[in-house]
Formats: sequence, C-alpha cells, structure tokens
Amino acid sequence: MKIGVCISDRYEDAVKAAEFGYDYVESNCQAIAKMDKETLDKFKNLKIPVLASCVFIGMRIVGKDRNEAEIDEYLERMFHKVNYIGVKYLVFGSGGARKMIPEDGLSADETREQVIEFLSEKVVPYLEKYDMTLVIEPLRREECNIINTVSQAIDIADRIGNDHIKVLGDLKHMVCVNDPLDALAEYGKYLVHGHTSNPYPDPSLGKKRVYPKVGDAFDQDSFFIPMMKAGVKHISIEADLIDFDIDAPEALEALKKYR
Repeated sequence: MKIGVCISDRYEDAVKAAEFGYDYVESNCQAIAKMDKETLDKFKNLKIPVLASCVFIGMRIVGKDRNEAEIDEYLERMFHKVNYIGVKYLVFGSGGARKMIPEDGLSADETREQVIEFLSEKVVPYLEKYDMTLVIEPLRREECNIINTVSQAIDIADRIGNDHIKVLGDLKHMVCVNDPLDALAEYGKYLVHGHTSNPYPDPSLGKKRVYPKVGDAFDQDSFFIPMMKAGVKHISIEADLIDFDIDAPEALEALKKYR
C-alpha cells in the first residue's frame, strides 16, 4: 500500500511530504489548471509523484446553468496540465458541480443521467487519450444530495462501462452516511483509490476531520484492511490542516504499518 497526502497547490508542503517519507502527493485539479509553466515544472520534478488530484471541476455539469463552452475549455486546459506533471488518478467529488438543485427542476434520476452523460461524453475521451483513471467519490449528504454511498458510485461506473472510470472510498464521507466499511472488501472490480482521516476529531478543534495519529480512538484497520482486500494500492490522507509540519509526519507514523 502506498501512502500519500493531499497538498492542494502547496508546493512547499509537497517537498516536505517527500522528506517525511510519503510515497506520493495528491494535488487539486482546479489549482493545477491555473498553474503557469514554471509552477508546473516544479511539481513535475518533485522527488515523489503527484499520483492523484482531487477537486475535479467547479462549474455546474448538470442543469440549466451548464455552460458547454466553459466546460470544454476547462477540461482541455486541465487535462493537458495534469498529464504534464504525471497525474494518473483524478478524483470526482465536486459536490457543487453535480448536486440536484430545485432551480433545475430535475429529479435525482435525471440529475444522475446528466452526470453519466458528462462523464461518458466529455471526460472519458480525455481519460483514454492520456491513460488516466477518474474515480467517482461518494460525498456526505451535507456536501451533495446524489451519489452518497460507494454502491451508488459503483452503479454510475457500471452504467458508464469504461475501464477508465472507477470508484473511491473516503472514510469520512462513509462514516457520515453510515456506509459499511467492511463492504469495501467486496468492491475490488471498481475500487482503486481512497481517502483517510480521523473522522471523529475532538469537537473543540472546530474541524470536520483531522490527520490520523497514533493512539486515536478510531481504528484505521476498519478502513485499511477491507480496502487492501479489495486490492486498493494507494490511499491519501485528506483532512483539515492544523500544522502540516506536525500533522503530516505523525500521520505517516500512524499509517506506515499498512505499507
């Protein structure tokens, strides 16, 4: 198992992640899409790969506010840049982009159909061109009102029926919707990437999830073991940052036993 950490566009933290001993970093698609050549080169030449990138798209991909020209321009620019720095896995959470809103007058089924259309017609051709994999991320209901469980994400991937479309398991979102962690072991055909955290931080911290640490009440075995049984080979820490210089090495110490 490779252990990575989400760093968004923070280059200095990416350098530190390599020094701490992480296997890779996970960046941010929208941030990469805005990077100039000099910044892209810095990420391309890191000592560890930018294996994955989350925050896939910000603009609406469903409903009446979907702007085809804007979407097409963004996808062309973003895919070119993430490919340049070597990203292989793109994480499609993007709750605001895909959620069902009353103004559109669409049912949940109609909204999901538009998500499937977007991925099939606009995204898959880029994935095939650059040999990348997009993983559909189920989100907790506070962030999105469709595709909230891993099985729902699998249903979308199955209907698209393309090997470049897979699924991600995010510990925090699964806990929030009571998605059973042990079921992950059965999803080997679809599950290829994951996000972990301490999903039960001290409420006094004012954070929804924090970096895992040795001695946490939450047992990471309950997530990592079924993920490993499913054949997942890399999991990133995605959590609210307090102090990267402290959080990141402590988290790696807690998770290195899964390597």
